[in-house]
Amino acid sequence: MPSRRPALLALLLLGACSLSDGNELSPSPRAAQPHLPRPVSLLPLAPSRLHVDHLARKPPLAPSAPSAPSAPTLAHRLKVPLAFLGWYALSIVYSLLNKEVLTVWKFPCVFAAMQLLVGSLFVCGLWLPLPTMGMSEKRYAPVRAAPRLSWAELKKLAIIGFWLALGHVLSTVAPAYGTVAFTNVVKTLEPFFTCLFSFLFLGQRFALPVYLSLLPVIGGVAVASANEVSFSATSLFSGLASNVCFALRAISAKTVMSAPIGQNLDAKNLYAVLTMLALGMIAPFALLFEGSGLISGTLDTVKNVGLGSFLRMLLYAGMSHYLYNECAFLALSSVHPVTHAVANTIKRVAVIVVSVLYFHNPLTLTGAVGSAVAIIGVFLYSLAKVNQCDILYLVIAPHVLG
Repeated sequence: MPSRRPALLALLLLGACSLSDGNELSPSPRAAQPHLPRPVSLLPLAPSRLHVDHLARKPPLAPSAPSAPSAPTLAHRLKVPLAFLGWYALSIVYSLLNKEVLTVWKFPCVFAAMQLLVGSLFVCGLWLPLPTMGMSEKRYAPVRAAPRLSWAELKKLAIIGFWLALGHVLSTVAPAYGTVAFTNVVKTLEPFFTCLFSFLFLGQRFALPVYLSLLPVIGGVAVASANEVSFSATSLFSGLASNVCFALRAISAKTVMSAPIGQNLDAKNLYAVLTMLALGMIAPFALLFEGSGLISGTLDTVKNVGLGSFLRMLLYAGMSHYLYNECAFLALSSVHPVTHAVANTIKRVAVIVVSVLYFHNPLTLTGAVGSAVAIIGVFLYSLAKVNQCDILYLVIAPHVLG
C-alpha cells in the first residue's frame, strides 16, 4: 500500500486551519473586515470605566486625525490561504482514500457510517472542557462552544440529517463501483436538481442564464457517461441519487433554518450536529444491510493489508471527510461569491485530474471533453447566480485572499 504520510500531513494542516477560527482558548481578536461573513460572532470589548472621572476633569483635546487601522497579523493573512490549501488537499486525500478503502473492503454503507463516527468523535473532543494552561481566565474551557438544542429543535434538524445520511451513503457507494473521476463528473448535476426542487417546493425561480448554464452540465455528463471506459450503472445511479438527496438537504435547510435555532449553532456546529444525526440513521441500516458478511470480510481485509494499515485508512478517511468540510467552510465564508465559484471549479478539476493520474484510469478523448463541458457548465451556473456587478468585479478587480 502507498505511504500515508502525505495524507497525515494534510490532515494536520487542515486541523490547524479549522481550530484556529473561533478558538475558545485563545484571546479574541478585535473584529476585522466586517463586510465578510464570519463563522463565529465576536463580542465587542466593553469600554473601560476605570478612568472616566479622571478624563472628565481634563480640558477638551483638539480633534486629531483618525488612527489608521492596525495591520492584519500574519496569522490572519495566512488563515484563508491555509484554509483553501487544506480544503483542496483534504478533498483530494479523501477521494483517494475513499476509493482505496472501497477497493479492499467492499462495505460502502458501513464505511460511510465509520466516516461519520470518526467525525463525530473528533468534534466531541472539541466540545469537552480542556485545561487552558493560563491562556484564559477560566481554568477549563472547550476549544469550541457546544451547541444547545431542545428535543423539538433536534426533530426539526432530523429531516436535514436524513437527507445528509442518505446522500452520504449513496455518494460512498458510487466510487465503490466506478472511478473517482466519473463520480465527480456525475456530481456536477447537483445544481440541476437544486433548481428543480427549488421551483417545485419553494416556488423559487432563477434568471434565464441560470437555466441555460445547466444545458452544458447535462450534455457534458451524458457524453462522459456514454464514453466512460469503466462505466457502471450502479455508480451512475448512485451518484445521481446522491445529487437528489443533497439538493433536498439544501431545500430542507432553507425551510428549517429560516429562523434561529438553538444556541451556539453556527455553521460548523450545525454540520457537527447533522453529522451525528446522520450517523444515528446510517449505522442501523448499514449493519442490517451489510452485517451478514461484515466480520468475515473485515478479517479477510485485515489479513491482506494488515490491521494497522486498515485502521489508519479508516481513521484518515473519516478525518479527511469531516475536516475538509471544516476547511471548506472557513475558505468559502471568507471570500467573494465569484471567488467561491472559481475555487470550487478548480477543486473539482484537481480531484478529477489527480485521481486519474493516481489510479491510472483510462480516459477517452470524448469522455474527457464531456467532463470538461460539464465542469465548465457548473462554473457558468455559479457565475449566472451572481449579479452583473459581481461579474464586473471579477474582471476589473480580482478578489485578493485574506
